Amino acid sequence: MNANIIGVVSQKGGVGKSALVRALAVEYARNDWSVKIADMDLRQKTTTEWNCIRMENEFIPAIAVEPFSKVKDALKHAPNYDLLIFDGFGGANSQTLEICQASDFIILPSCVSRDDLSPQIKLAHELVKKGIDKKRMCFTLSRVPNSESEKEAAIEYIKEAGYYYAGMIQERTSISQCQDNGQAANETRYPKIKEVVDNLIQNIGDQFEKVTS
Repeated sequence: MNANIIGVVSQKGGVGKSALVRALAVEYARNDWSVKIADMDLRQKTTTEWNCIRMENEFIPAIAVEPFSKVKDALKHAPNYDLLIFDGFGGANSQTLEICQASDFIILPSCVSRDDLSPQIKLAHELVKKGIDKKRMCFTLSRVPNSESEKEAAIEYIKEAGYYYAGMIQERTSISQCQDNGQAANETRYPKIKEVVDNLIQNIGDQFEKVTS
């Protein structure tokens, strides 16, 4: 039986893509899913290196992460897992469409600025033009500051473009520290910060189940 497949892609780097991938993987693994992350960014391999630190620190649950140069090679591992998550290249390339075509659900993370959101919306529109069902896509916000007006403007921009907004990961020192130590954003020790991330993951899971059932 093949895995459920989630693709996390972006038009540009620095939008919190890998942070989201890690939080997703940890949450599903906590719920007894076997999870593998396909790290498609061979230039940086940030998620692969993050997992090396995670293993050194012996954090539970353990996450399988492997770098790949080709989508088809990552897909060969799908039958061995409940969930395969593509951590796409930090910038849309020829593999982005391949990842989206292979995925059951697609997530496009962005920071709140229009400079980050606009390229992601354009990428989403291009994917729709190439046959990707808009219902299988959602947006998330990353590195969200304390400004309510910035956050609300970003959410409105996503919704006006016609896409589902799932939630956010805040800009917090504790989250950065977690990731530096090989943990995910939903492993912070601060309950209120963790609650926001948990809500995001729950919304993604609910929408994922809705479009794949």
